[in-house]
Amino acid sequence: MKRLILLGLLAVFSMQSFAQVNKTALAKNNTKTAQKTNVATAQKPKQTTAQKPNATATQKPNAAPTSNAATATNGYLCNPPLPYLPSKLDILFIGNSFSIDTSAALPQILNSLGINNVNVYVLYRGGCSMKQHYESYKNGEKAYELYRYSILGEQLLEKATSINDVMRRYPYDVVVFQQFSLESGDYPTYEPYLSKLIQAYNINKISARTTFAFNETWAYASNYKSLPKYKTTNNMWKSICNSVKKMKATSGIDVIIPCGTAVQNARSVEALNVDNELTRDGLHINFYAGRYLLACTFFESIIAPCLNRSIRDDFTIYGKATDIGQVNNSNRRQLQNCARLAVANNYEVSEFAKTE
Repeated sequence: MKRLILLGLLAVFSMQSFAQVNKTALAKNNTKTAQKTNVATAQKPKQTTAQKPNATATQKPNAAPTSNAATATNGYLCNPPLPYLPSKLDILFIGNSFSIDTSAALPQILNSLGINNVNVYVLYRGGCSMKQHYESYKNGEKAYELYRYSILGEQLLEKATSINDVMRRYPYDVVVFQQFSLESGDYPTYEPYLSKLIQAYNINKISARTTFAFNETWAYASNYKSLPKYKTTNNMWKSICNSVKKMKATSGIDVIIPCGTAVQNARSVEALNVDNELTRDGLHINFYAGRYLLACTFFESIIAPCLNRSIRDDFTIYGKATDIGQVNNSNRRQLQNCARLAVANNYEVSEFAKTE
């Protein structure tokens, strides 16, 4: 009996000891866990509101508006890209005699390449500046002639029409502006008239989308009477380039037809610099080599990217053998190259202009 009581006491004592051991071990584990947590908390500093990245907090509530220079990189309009492989390509040129010079040789090129879905409409008024176009629009003056250039040749569609009527006549894919030649190198004469003409077109157009382009005109020959405003032909061309750069930055019109640079490229090649520095009267371009050069530049800037065609496939003979500046197998490729080089770099005369 005493032995049984002794065994029972031993069992109770063992159970109490085991419970005490577990309790001690658990306490030690809890202590270690707490220590690790404290260490981790001490090593990772608490992130304050000032340290959290917050775009709003970094901006000044009364920050000054973006500068004009920064805004100008995008311009005041979002110019749609040129259409790609349209079933028909209709282009409106709002200009003057330089627009006629730029477009006159296009029918020969279109015929040579078999392109029958391009129409270039030229709204012509001699010596007209963008300010005069704007004033004519406001007054609704029927002071323009309307020409069309296509595979069918040059056609006079109307002898007396208004810029208002022509803006809503056809669903134009591209509208081209240019400045009066004497003012082309004087940027302050561009605005606000260019922006107002764009607004006028947008409220009259019947096209769902239109890409705007700008024709960079050429400098006068060195002996022309009005050249003293710019002193030299090269200075005039550089002034035109600088004005077009500002126009592009301010307006957002990023499709440039660099006729002026194409002409300077050709003037740098002795064999191409015919007539009076590629002009027939000091300012208007030579009838054959000059007009063909401008048409190539127009084609490569607008028509080629739209239709995926190249001017290098053209083998036009333009003019008679007795004409000054006839385009033939001896000069055609160089004229094409002068145009293509200008399209590649709108504002620099290329060292490769002499390449055949």
